[in-house]
Amino acid sequence: MAIRPSEEELLARLNWFVKLRWLFLLGLAGVLFFAVKVFGLEMEVVPIAVIAGIVMLYNLGFYIFHREVREKKGREAAFRGLRVESNLQVGFDLAALIFLVHFTGGIENPFIFFFIFHIIMGSILLFGRDIWFQAVGACSVLLLLLALSYFKVIPHYHIRGFASDELWTNTPYLWAGAVSFFATIFMAVFLTDSIARSLRKREKELLLTKTQLEKKSHELSLANQELIRKQSLLIQSEKLASLGKLSAGVAHELNNPLTGILNFSNFIKDYCQNQWQVQHDIEVVIRETERCKKIIKGLLDFARQTQPEEKREDLVAVLKKTVSLVESHKDFKNIEIIKDFSENLPMIMFDRDQIQQVFMNMIVNAQEAMPVGGKLYLRAGMSADKKFVVISFTDTGAGISEENLDKIFDPFFTTKEMGTGLGLSVSLGIIENHGGRLEVRSAAGKGSTFTVKLPVEKEGEYL
Repeated sequence: MAIRPSEEELLARLNWFVKLRWLFLLGLAGVLFFAVKVFGLEMEVVPIAVIAGIVMLYNLGFYIFHREVREKKGREAAFRGLRVESNLQVGFDLAALIFLVHFTGGIENPFIFFFIFHIIMGSILLFGRDIWFQAVGACSVLLLLLALSYFKVIPHYHIRGFASDELWTNTPYLWAGAVSFFATIFMAVFLTDSIARSLRKREKELLLTKTQLEKKSHELSLANQELIRKQSLLIQSEKLASLGKLSAGVAHELNNPLTGILNFSNFIKDYCQNQWQVQHDIEVVIRETERCKKIIKGLLDFARQTQPEEKREDLVAVLKKTVSLVESHKDFKNIEIIKDFSENLPMIMFDRDQIQQVFMNMIVNAQEAMPVGGKLYLRAGMSADKKFVVISFTDTGAGISEENLDKIFDPFFTTKEMGTGLGLSVSLGIIENHGGRLEVRSAAGKGSTFTVKLPVEKEGEYL
């Protein structure tokens, strides 16, 4: 099977042939000048000039075609059209060269072997059987002209002063010249075509190797990114596990004293109802103690993260129920909730209570990011690879600054005045225990998007 060059490569070669043809015409003019004026040879200048004019015209046509049509208009270079043009250029040149040889002595002109150079260049431009057809056609037309001249059907144009007059009537010389010429032509075609085919094959192999290397490089890059992500998750998991153990111990030790402080504070408040200063101070104590208990509760929730009790359920139904619990709340009166849920999402395995806790955290965080109102977009659908059910929460709030984006899942990190910094840490732990992912995309002043991805199938599970 012939290995064809690319469209870009073939177009570049055609442009090169057009430029080379200008040099040929310049060289032909120089040879004619020296032959007639310097060496005093007598030849048919007019037919040669006519042939040169024809070459100039069709070369100008090819030049304009490439400059105006292909380059300026951006026309796609279809391979079939380029192949036809390649054969036309080579065919026109061979025809011009045949008639030039005919009007300059025929086979007695040693410049007839210039055919070999053109055949070699044609092999560079063409491929497959095209160059063989061109060579056979050129040799057949040349042989026909030689035969018609020899048998005096058409006149023979002898260059007087260049070769002997008897040379044209020397039959052995004519046969030897014709046989050696045709043998050289076809040998040149065979060698150049073989070399060109070999080079194109190597080029195709190199291109294939390059493509494979680029593909492998891309796969390695993706694998490296996934490795970095999993390493980050592992570090985060280890950090959360260690912190969870510490939090459990601290929470239990602090919970009882805080309960006692709160009880005695309420007792003092009831006992000293007529003392304004005491009432004011004890309210501060109660408020801050309740805040401490809220933090302790968050610590206990964080420390008590357990393996989910999974059942196959409808994830979107849980999301809808969670939304129904908050959308009528006074904090959401200035927030427009826009829902976009795909139909016929698959039932998946998850812990309803834990996932509802995650959804509630996401929705409440979005509301707190839009204190003066805004829009909350809830979307549910499948991932591109159909391996995950994807729930996204997009708000039009203040967004998260770049320096804080990598810290938001760290325990106790918060930008809220009354926040504990545990909500997202707990949510991350729940999603990871389900074999899923919790991702965030945000920028300061441009809102935030939190995306929950839960697997359709767990490892070792068959639907």
